[in-house]
Amino acid sequence: MDESARLGLPYLIPNQAQKHVTVNEAFRKLDQMVQLCVQSKAISIQPEAPLDGEAYIIPASATGENWSGYAVNTIATFQDGAWAVFPALAGMRAYILDEAMMRVFNGADWVVMAGAAPSEESPVLGINTIADLSNRLSVKSDSVLLQHDDVTPGNGDCRLNVNKSAPAATASLLMQSDASGRAEIGLTGDDDFHIKVSNDGSVWRDAISVDKDTGFVGIGTDAPATPFHVNAGLANVAFKLEGTDPTIVFQMQDDTTTSTGNGPILFARTGDNTQFYTAGSARMTIDADGQVGIGTSSPSARLNVLAGGIVAGSPTGGDKGAGTINAEALYDDNALLSCYVLDQAIDGRVDIDKWDARTPDRHVPPAAAIARHHEPARRFVARIGGSHDPLTLDGYARHWKDKRHLTSMPNEATYDPVNGPLTMGEWIQRLVETAEIHAVLIDTLHQMLKAAEKTPKPERPG
Repeated sequence: MDESARLGLPYLIPNQAQKHVTVNEAFRKLDQMVQLCVQSKAISIQPEAPLDGEAYIIPASATGENWSGYAVNTIATFQDGAWAVFPALAGMRAYILDEAMMRVFNGADWVVMAGAAPSEESPVLGINTIADLSNRLSVKSDSVLLQHDDVTPGNGDCRLNVNKSAPAATASLLMQSDASGRAEIGLTGDDDFHIKVSNDGSVWRDAISVDKDTGFVGIGTDAPATPFHVNAGLANVAFKLEGTDPTIVFQMQDDTTTSTGNGPILFARTGDNTQFYTAGSARMTIDADGQVGIGTSSPSARLNVLAGGIVAGSPTGGDKGAGTINAEALYDDNALLSCYVLDQAIDGRVDIDKWDARTPDRHVPPAAAIARHHEPARRFVARIGGSHDPLTLDGYARHWKDKRHLTSMPNEATYDPVNGPLTMGEWIQRLVETAEIHAVLIDTLHQMLKAAEKTPKPERPG
């Protein structure tokens, strides 16, 4: 054997000439391997002017006259003006200068040493990842737990301190999506508390701010002027406590109106009454019994309208006087299209998906839109081809004779006008469906009549 089994140090052989060459080669290897320290394990481009003694761990896809031929994870060292390469052995440890971290070779890769706790002065710390000088503490984990100290023991508190150097600096919690900022909470550029959001990581909007001096809360503004200040374009919303009798005020102001009660619209809760003001006068009042007064601050009935009746829209004839309701029209969002009858008669089928797509969602404030299917079309299709097929003369007649009502209408036994009345839209839809069925049946009779007219009549005996 000419060299050692592990480090490959050359052995002197009997009667060897120039023994100093072999000894110096062993010293060169020991000088590199003992207390191994490398510049980096991430640099992949061979340095042009390395210093004597510098060493690197070869990464994947290394390039350069020498490095491109070196195996991944081997150790390249620059000695006496030339590059030399040494294999990495399992258990070998190296200090990585650009990471300020100790790593160990596990036989496949250079990994952070298990159980090697950093000192109190460690410049970086990576947990399950690599830290750097920009993110000195880096953690890769599905969750992070900060628990109160029950070992020392502590006092039961658990506090995360985020300290900045001056008011103009930032101390915040930044939440990102794919490394792009989306929400930020904290002291961002001043000493007021901010909650900010962004849709691109560059343009930020103040959603909520709290003034450090007054405690005023602002929504949509970073300068709240009242305890609760909402900014929406040219309008402001303010809630205040005024006088000895607490009054909650909701007021919309313009740029020239600031005094309470004189804004364009004011909502106030005074005593047991809720009142709506315009131009300083009460226009609608709701009292403690739920009675509503319009044009009066003292309602005497469930709905008390002073000076005239209720007018909806722009009806012909205008206001009919006190105690009357004069409505222009009544709209119901249950009104559905029903031309599916003609689809069946002309095309021989009904495309349910098409009619579902044309069915409007139902809007019931304050709930969101409720998606619906075209149920009338489904009920119509279910009768096609059956004993009560509405598009056949016999089926249609059989239905009203057997069931005592038209195919599109409810019968008197099942219709409940109190607990389950049909809406205007549903009545319209059923009437249109009935008219279309009648149109198809009339055409059927018409075709039968034309066919009968074309049939030769037998000659009468002379």
